[in-house]
Amino acid sequence: MLNINRRANIMNFLLLISVIGLLFFGCSRGPEPIDYGKDACAACKMTIMDNKYAAEIVTKKGKVYKFDAIECLFNFKAKNLKEEDIFSEWVCDFSDPGKLINLRKAYFLHTEAFQSPMGLDVLAVATKDKVKEIQTKYGGHIMNYNEVRDFAIQRKMMNEMEMKH
Repeated sequence: MLNINRRANIMNFLLLISVIGLLFFGCSRGPEPIDYGKDACAACKMTIMDNKYAAEIVTKKGKVYKFDAIECLFNFKAKNLKEEDIFSEWVCDFSDPGKLINLRKAYFLHTEAFQSPMGLDVLAVATKDKVKEIQTKYGGHIMNYNEVRDFAIQRKMMNEMEMKH
């Protein structure tokens, strides 16, 4: 009798460990590949085409939202998500198209030399050296995460006001 109970306890323990493992490791919290030409932007519903400007949000529940440009990400986030619900944010590296980098660690450049899909004209790269290299060649203003966020939200508000008049 004792042997059967012990075996049942061991089986229950192994089952519990398996379930915990699936919960922690079964759901990816990193970026999901973007299917360019097929995936739609969660904010503006346009088809995501440009692999130099796309972005993503991954929530703590594992839901992935894809965007055709960083301004769509920030405006969607401001309207639909709470900061505490977000697990990670990603943006394409302009200098390595299609490669998603951590949005909060990225370096940003606002330059009209390159036109982003939604017109904010902000690009992101992985390193400080790369953003300075692009700025030296094409001009523009280097920005941090908060500046880009505020710029995107302000631009959206200005566009909405212009549409009302």
